[in-house]
Amino acid sequence: MRILQVVQGLPPESLGGTEMYVAHLSRELLQRGHDVRVFSRIVDTCRSQYSVDAVFMEGIPVTRINNAFGQLERFSRSYTNPEVARRFGDFLDIFSPQVVHFHHLMYLSTTCIQEATRRKIPVVLTLHDYWLICQRGRFLKPDLSVCPGQTDEGCARCFAHLLDSNLVSVYRKLKPMLGARSWLKDRLRHLHGRYIAFRRPSVHACEQIRQRMVHVREICREVDLFLAPSRFLREQFLAFGIPANKILYLECGLPPQETIAMKRTGAHAPPIFAYIGVMDAVKGVHLLVEAFQGITNAELRLYGGEADYAAYPDRQRFLNQIDRSPHIRLMGRYENHEIGNILSQVDVVVVPSIWYENAPLVIREAFQARKPVITADLGGMREAVHDEVTGLLFQPRQVEDLRRKINRFVADPGLVDRLAYNIPPIKSMAENAKELEAEYQVLCNRTS
Repeated sequence: MRILQVVQGLPPESLGGTEMYVAHLSRELLQRGHDVRVFSRIVDTCRSQYSVDAVFMEGIPVTRINNAFGQLERFSRSYTNPEVARRFGDFLDIFSPQVVHFHHLMYLSTTCIQEATRRKIPVVLTLHDYWLICQRGRFLKPDLSVCPGQTDEGCARCFAHLLDSNLVSVYRKLKPMLGARSWLKDRLRHLHGRYIAFRRPSVHACEQIRQRMVHVREICREVDLFLAPSRFLREQFLAFGIPANKILYLECGLPPQETIAMKRTGAHAPPIFAYIGVMDAVKGVHLLVEAFQGITNAELRLYGGEADYAAYPDRQRFLNQIDRSPHIRLMGRYENHEIGNILSQVDVVVVPSIWYENAPLVIREAFQARKPVITADLGGMREAVHDEVTGLLFQPRQVEDLRRKINRFVADPGLVDRLAYNIPPIKSMAENAKELEAEYQVLCNRTS
């Protein structure tokens, strides 16, 4: 079967869970004898905009379009891009896939879906986050408060810097002057978050959001099958209006881990807790660091490089708390192939995100290594971790409750093993690929 996978980036340039999943899935499908290609986006300021190249990335044939995402002359270009769609259509004519599986269209174009349906190619779309409904992808406002749901006015507030003519000009002037991480950038983000919380957006701004949502609904009608990796996310898109018979709950698979056997048990061994992922405020890592203050008979290891999605509520306080705690270790960036080794050296994984995570890769990786998880009682995290069975849930954003859950493991050395015993097998990438083959075949049979 000729299968095309579409995603906004691939490793090693992009290391998010979605990108990693597409890379693993594509390799598995290739091993199963299919003709697989990936269409993706790359950022290279030295190349001409929208130039296309073909490369092999760890054995995967990848066609990449360069989209450096420079100045946006209008808001609609942040989700639709005729140049990207045209080149995608050209590639469809060359490869002529039997099915196109979209994973994310951010930095590409929603109209790539129309290019496929225009050629009568079946379309599958995995919903890895909420980007179609919420352009920020997380239902999280710039001030890090949780969004109660999509409204035109609410979205116009969040994107005031791209919709309000006065703010757009200021934003364009300031953006090139600010480093990836600086106190001024953090300060401006906080001021922006407070400003839009009380500012009423213009009619023109709301209309641009309305047009986006009309467009998204039109695009969704052209998708043959939606896949939701969590039941929670499926419910959100059912509420958005996707017909129940078009959206299937299907958990993502994982490839085998390369682990170094290192059994960490014993009545006198202080537990080692781990945060594994990007160091970002939306992931709640600052809450975990604060919760660990005063804990002396355990260790917290922070694995991952810094991201730049949102400003910490108080970045300096966060850094100071790390510096003054001898029981918190910054482990730095890691390669994906190291995850098994990392997990073999820790006891408990903590996932303290402050947004409605869909199906966090790190939870499934922890379970694959039979490590219990502490996570927030929120979204897909609540669904993945059974409280008191495979891990512990804490009240979202509640530092004291998170500290109590950490201390449960400190006070009861046997808790790690008891919870680990209950962790069920994790779906393999081979099992997931076999499921997808069946879904692809059903769609191909409909159009043959």
